[in-house]
Amino acid sequence: MSTIKKTALFGCYFLLIFIVLKFNSEVIVDWLNKSLFVDFSMDEEFRVNDSFYNGASFVVLIFLIIYAIFGTFLVSVLVTNLLFGAIIVANQVKVKERNEFITFKELQAIASPKELLSFIDVTVGTALLFLISIISLLALLHFFSKKITKKMGLEIGLKYRVVILLTAVLLFSAILIQPAAYNQYVMKYEEEKTHNFNPVLRAKRNGFIPTFLQTVKPEYMVRPSDYNKENSELIHEKYTRIAETVNQQRDKELNDSQTIYYLSETLIDPMELPGLLQNGTPTPFISALRGQHIGGKMYSQYIGGGTANIEWSVLTSFSLEVFNDPMAVTPYSDFYVQAKNHHTVLDFFKEEKVALHPYTPHLYKRQSVYDAIGFDEFLYLTNGIEHTGKLGTHKRVSDEEFHKDILRVSSNDHVGMIHALSMQNHSPYTGEIPDMDYLPEINYAIYPEKESKGLTNYLQGLRATDDSFEDLIGTLLDSDKEINFVLYGDHFPSLFRGKEQQFPGALLHETPWLIYMNHGRSEGGLKLDGISPIFLTTVLLKEGNYKVTPFQALMDQMLSSGIKRIARDFIVTDKGVVLNSEMDEDLLMMVNDYRTVMYDALFGSDWLPDSFYTFYD
Repeated sequence: MSTIKKTALFGCYFLLIFIVLKFNSEVIVDWLNKSLFVDFSMDEEFRVNDSFYNGASFVVLIFLIIYAIFGTFLVSVLVTNLLFGAIIVANQVKVKERNEFITFKELQAIASPKELLSFIDVTVGTALLFLISIISLLALLHFFSKKITKKMGLEIGLKYRVVILLTAVLLFSAILIQPAAYNQYVMKYEEEKTHNFNPVLRAKRNGFIPTFLQTVKPEYMVRPSDYNKENSELIHEKYTRIAETVNQQRDKELNDSQTIYYLSETLIDPMELPGLLQNGTPTPFISALRGQHIGGKMYSQYIGGGTANIEWSVLTSFSLEVFNDPMAVTPYSDFYVQAKNHHTVLDFFKEEKVALHPYTPHLYKRQSVYDAIGFDEFLYLTNGIEHTGKLGTHKRVSDEEFHKDILRVSSNDHVGMIHALSMQNHSPYTGEIPDMDYLPEINYAIYPEKESKGLTNYLQGLRATDDSFEDLIGTLLDSDKEINFVLYGDHFPSLFRGKEQQFPGALLHETPWLIYMNHGRSEGGLKLDGISPIFLTTVLLKEGNYKVTPFQALMDQMLSSGIKRIARDFIVTDKGVVLNSEMDEDLLMMVNDYRTVMYDALFGSDWLPDSFYTFYD
């Protein structure tokens, strides 16, 4: 064959490879994106970002690595398609079952094929037979492809394959080292600095590959400069001694009582907003209860969102403000399932722990999170919630109905902890309550009249919430059991977004909280305003005279030192914001101990032992 013909043949061959590879890569990207939608059904009207269509270059890179190894185009394409096909199917199953997409860390699950196969109801024997058949077919195709390309003089020599492999591996390594840069400059991915309430929805808008790459190397928290095993051991020893001292003065364990943690959706005290209402409060009972028992105002950085973040902070006693980007990170969705340490307030209870939420379990990975932290049961709208009545034309289950399920679970003497999240006052605020006696008189000089209908509906919902709590607390009051009731609002409703000028400072970021203990145990108790949700369990243990773990001894020390909030480089006390550089040495050491504990549990080596967080094995 002449040189010209050979060159032309090579040119046509590689042009064909380029066309097939381009088409194949784009098809893979398309199906990866479709796997984010149930049954691969993507609405044509669905709005997506520019990055949604990108990712073919990443697929080509994977192909080049495979091609350099096998040396035949046909087999390399098939192996590439099988690899991404498996990811597409697995991702679709995960989206369908859990409303979650596959992350980089979850690729480690390949090392546990038996668990993976359980999701698609395939036996190990069947999977092994399928794998052997595929390998045999690929080996056969490889043999014939090799012979044909060699005969036609189109075979790529080993030297060139090594160059391709080294180049592709180098580029792939660079992506893994700097995934954010690749996403920004190649994928045209624009990271959203907003609350990630639904990770799959965000992935649907940005595309599977860019979203997947964002999970490769996220930096959620700064590693403390003194974080090491030796310092972790010193922290454990220090707060174990402090816990022993504290516990000498306390005679009970939290497990001796039944405790209900109740997150009331968008619960606020509108009377804290100067001039908003010109008549009585919609929450007279809750306000009176806060005044008579333990309670105050709790800091929430969110308006109209962030429920799961506040919930996580209450359960773990870990501060959201310590993260690099507190407004963007969502622990449940972003990293918490994969964390090594899942110690929470649940560890204080030997008895059963039950979570109730009259809504879907899919948002925020709650099913996976609740499994990880040790809930024995999770009751949600289609699984265990028996009372689903609604107020007027409201869309959500009413608090009055929800409380019936709470009381039903509470009546079980083997239940030690109940974690309840209501939904009645969640947006949208178009639902009305025709038979509601309470009609708020809104000051239109403060709140625009044209937007007041939604606020009226919301405030009437608050009154219904208040009425239902009066009945619930009345039942708990009469119980023979010792019951603790921790109530808190997670954030202001979305109705107040954009109203920061009318209500400056912390007015839109402080929600009510209270701790009611039956049998008169909480009357005249502690009053605290502006505290972080991390301290609710600490206050409960302190006021109930319950024994503490070393971790809660640290929390108790910080609370006793006047700390109300903890952030990455400052704290908040009654004096306001205090920077790290402005703290005295002992206070800064204690705060840094807390940051170290948090880093160790979430992103570090989990050096602190279980005994730091719990009394029980």
